[in-house]
Amino acid sequence: MTPQNTTRETVDFGIDLGTTNSAIAASTGAGADIVRNNLRDEYTPSAVHINRSGTVVVGKRARARLDVDPANTHAEFKLQMGLRDAVREFAGSGRTMTPEQLSAEVLKSVRADVRSALGEEIGAAVITVPAAFELDQCEATRRAAKLAGLDFAPLLQEPTAAAWAYSAAACDVPSRGFWLVYDLGGGTFDASVIQIEDGEFGVVNHAGDNFLGGKLIDWMLVDDLLIPAARTEDGMASLDRADPRQAGNIAKLKQAAEDAKIELSHSPAAEIDVQLTGERGESVAFVHEIARADLERLAMPLYRRSVELCRRALAEKGLAPADIERVLLVGGATLAPALRELLADPAEGLGIRLDHSLDPVTVVARGAAVFARTQRLPQSFLDASAQAGDVLLDFAHKPTGRSSDPLVGGTARTADGSPRDWTGCTVEFVDDADGRPQWRSGQVPLGADGSFATRLKARGAHNSYAIEFRTAQGSFQPTRPDRTVYQQLALVGGDATMSHSVGVWVEGNEVAWILRKGTELPASGRLVLESTVDVRRGGRQGLIRVPIVQGERARGDRNPVVGQLDISPEEISRDVPLGSEIEVTVEIDQSFRTRVDAYIPILDEEFEIDVELARDAPDVAELRRQSRAVAAQYATLRNRAGRSDAGRATELLDGFDQDGGIGGIDRELESAGVDPDGAAVVQERLRQAETALDEAEEALKLPQLVRAAGDVRSWVRDAVDEHGDAAARGELAEAERQLDAAIETGDPTLVEHATDAVRGVGLRVLDSADQLPVLRFASLKETFSGSTEPRVVRLLQEGAAALAADDISRLRSVVIDLGRLVPFSGSRSDTPADTTVRRQR
Repeated sequence: MTPQNTTRETVDFGIDLGTTNSAIAASTGAGADIVRNNLRDEYTPSAVHINRSGTVVVGKRARARLDVDPANTHAEFKLQMGLRDAVREFAGSGRTMTPEQLSAEVLKSVRADVRSALGEEIGAAVITVPAAFELDQCEATRRAAKLAGLDFAPLLQEPTAAAWAYSAAACDVPSRGFWLVYDLGGGTFDASVIQIEDGEFGVVNHAGDNFLGGKLIDWMLVDDLLIPAARTEDGMASLDRADPRQAGNIAKLKQAAEDAKIELSHSPAAEIDVQLTGERGESVAFVHEIARADLERLAMPLYRRSVELCRRALAEKGLAPADIERVLLVGGATLAPALRELLADPAEGLGIRLDHSLDPVTVVARGAAVFARTQRLPQSFLDASAQAGDVLLDFAHKPTGRSSDPLVGGTARTADGSPRDWTGCTVEFVDDADGRPQWRSGQVPLGADGSFATRLKARGAHNSYAIEFRTAQGSFQPTRPDRTVYQQLALVGGDATMSHSVGVWVEGNEVAWILRKGTELPASGRLVLESTVDVRRGGRQGLIRVPIVQGERARGDRNPVVGQLDISPEEISRDVPLGSEIEVTVEIDQSFRTRVDAYIPILDEEFEIDVELARDAPDVAELRRQSRAVAAQYATLRNRAGRSDAGRATELLDGFDQDGGIGGIDRELESAGVDPDGAAVVQERLRQAETALDEAEEALKLPQLVRAAGDVRSWVRDAVDEHGDAAARGELAEAERQLDAAIETGDPTLVEHATDAVRGVGLRVLDSADQLPVLRFASLKETFSGSTEPRVVRLLQEGAAALAADDISRLRSVVIDLGRLVPFSGSRSDTPADTTVRRQR
C-alpha cells in the first residue's frame, strides 16, 4: 500500500480524470487549490506516448506527438473504459495498453505532480466520473486507480463535484431552490438538477450522453471543413478519414481543429496551418481559415441536443426553467460564446441565469477536493505509520458539517492490537490556530472500552485540533492521528444518487426494475422472479440465465447488459423445474460499487452475479446490419404514418430526422473502423434511434389501442350491469374517467394501463360472482387441447368434475395449478434465450 502523508486525516485530493485533460486539486480547508504540473499548467492533457525504448511520456509533450507520431501516441481513451479487449498499440516499442492502463498513466502523472509540488506521496484521492458512466465503466476507473497506486479512490460524479466547488465558493446560497449543472466535457455531457434545502444539496435528477462532447465538434470541423478543403491541394485527393494509411494526416487535422475551436472562443476566426503528407510522400502545406460562424453552424445541433437533455431532466421532476436559480457551467466547451447565448435564450435555450464564476476547466477537480475533505482516510493508512506505544484513534464523526459545535467521538486502541483497560485515560482537543486565543475541550474521559465523545468549537470555516492523550497516570502518549479537523460549511452535499436504473431483463423483452434512477446511495433492493425453463441435473438442455441491465428503456434489448448469471445443468445439485423462484438482490454503495446476488430456494444456494465484467467492443459488421434494420424500420413507420392520422408518430419521426437520422448514423459508421471510439458511438446512436422508433411505433398503435379499449369497456359494462353492485358501478365510472383522460393524452402506455384498470373491474366482478374461474377453465381447456401429459389430463378431469358439481372453490385451485403448466413460448434449446426468467405469476 502506498503511504499517505500521515499528518492528514482526510483524503483531501480530488482528480478530474478527463477525456481531453486531467487535473488534481488539494483541499485548503474551505476551498481547494489546483496543483500545477511540472510545466506550471493547471491541467495535464490525457495523452500517452511511448517511444521505441519503452519510455512513457504523459501530458503536453505526449499530446504534441499525436499528429507527428500517431502510431506511438494515444489520447481520448476514457470512453473506452470498461470495454473488453480494447487495446491501443504502440508500434515502436511493441507494447499494448488497455484504456485502464492508459488512464493509470495519467493518474500516475498527476500523483507525481503532488509529490513534486507538495513533497507528499499520496495513496488516496477522490476521482470523478461522468454521471452518465455505467457500472462497468466506474469499476474500470477503480481498477485504473489501483494500477496508479491509489489504493483508496472514492468515485464522485462530475456534476456533483462541480456543485461542491460552487457550494464552497458561493456567498449567496439560497435556503431553498434548484441549480442546474450543465457539464459539456471533451467526451461526455451531463445535465444534473441540484436541489438545495436547509443547507444541504443533492442531485435529484440527471440526463446525459456518454458520446456528446467537445471531441464531436472537433471531428465535425475535420469532416465538414478541413478534409474537403485539403482534398483540393495537389496530392491530397485521396484524403479519407476511413483510410488507415491517412492516420497521420487525420491526426494533424484533428489536433488543428481542437486548437482552432479553443481559439474561436475568443476570436472571430482561426487559421489552420499544418504540413500534410501527399500521395507520393511529399510534404503538402495546408493553410485554411475557419470562421467562428462555421464552427457555430456545425456545433449548433449538438448544443440543441444538450438543451433537450436539460429540459428532459427538468420535466421529469416537474420543473420549469423558471424554477431554477442558476445554471453552473462546467467543461471547456462551455466557453463557446454561441453556446452561452443559446443557453441564455428563453425561447431556444433555457433562459436561466448562467454562473461561470469558477473556471469551467478546473472546477470539477476543485469540487472533488472539497468533497475529499469529507472522506476519512482508511485507518490502515494511519496504522502503517504507527510506532510501538502509539494510541490509535478510530474517529466516527463526520469531518465536515454545518454545526458550530460539532460532536466528535471515536474509540482508542493499541498499536499492536492487545487488549487494554482505558479507564482513567483522557483525550483533549486543542485549537491553537494563529491569530486567535487558544481553545481547549477539556480532558474527556475514556470508557473502559476506549470510547469517547465530546463537542468541539468551530471558530471558522477550517478548524484543526491538536490531540493530547493522557494515561491514567497523567503522562502524555502519542496518537495516530495526532490532529483532527473539522470543516464548517454553509452548504453540504447529501447522499449520492443513482444516474441509471438497474434491473433484470425478463421474458417478453421487458425489464423488471430493482433500483430506479434517483435512488439515494447506498441502496439495496430485492426482486423475486421465476424460471421459464426446466433444468435437469446432469442433462444436456436447459440453462438459467439472469441478465442484469442498466438504463431506462422499457425494452430489455435496448439497455446495456452489465452482468449475467448462467447456471447450467452441470452446476446444480438437483433438478430446477420451470417456475422455480429466483431471488435477485442488488446492493450499490456511495462509490457505485455494486454487488448482485441470485438465491435459488430449491437449491438453497446463492450465486454472485459478476457486474464487473467488461463489455465486448461492438463489431462494426454487426453495427452495419443493425443500421440497415433501423433504416428499414424507419421507412416502414414513415409509410404507415403517412397513411394514418398519427400526429404524434410523425412528430417523433421528424425529431429523429433533426437529430441526424439514418444519415448521421451512416456517417459515424464510415469512420468506425479507424476511430477507437467510433464503434461505441455508433452503438449508442443506434440504441437512441431504436428507442425513438419504438416510441413512434407505439404512437401508431394508439388507434388500435383505443378500439381495443372500447371492446373492453363494452364487456365490462355488461358484466357490471349483470353482476355488480353500487360499489362496482362507482369503481367502473372512475376507471372509465381515467381511460378517457389517457386517450386524451395520446400516450399509448397510459391507454394500456387505463384499459387494464377497466378490465380489472370486470374481472373482479366476475370473480365475486364465481364466473371468472369458469371462464378461465374454459380458456385453459382450449390451451391444453390434445395434451397427453398425465398431470394435465388429471387436472382437466378434476376441473370438469368440479364444474359439474358447481364446486367453485375446487375449480379455482385447478385453474391455478393448470396456469403454472402453461407452456413457455421461448427457447428451450441448447442455445438459450437472452433471458430465462420472468416476473412471478
